[in-house]
Amino acid sequence: MPKIPVVKAKDFYSYLLKYGCVEVSIKGSHHKITNPKTGRVSVVTIHAGKDMDKGAFASTLSQLAIDIDDFIDFI
Repeated sequence: MPKIPVVKAKDFYSYLLKYGCVEVSIKGSHHKITNPKTGRVSVVTIHAGKDMDKGAFASTLSQLAIDIDDFIDFI
């Protein structure tokens, strides 16, 4: 398993959008996102200035069926 980078939650969310995911809805700090290639959905919690938890990083990619190696190479 590759080393998970430390990124801000807001940056992680924008990387997901650039990767091809689509925003479904926003309710407070919870941003629901879907991967149109697989139809899978996940929620990314964005708190101002906070780093993305490494477990949440990996879990979100898993829920969206995105290969973690490909995503890390992408960013």
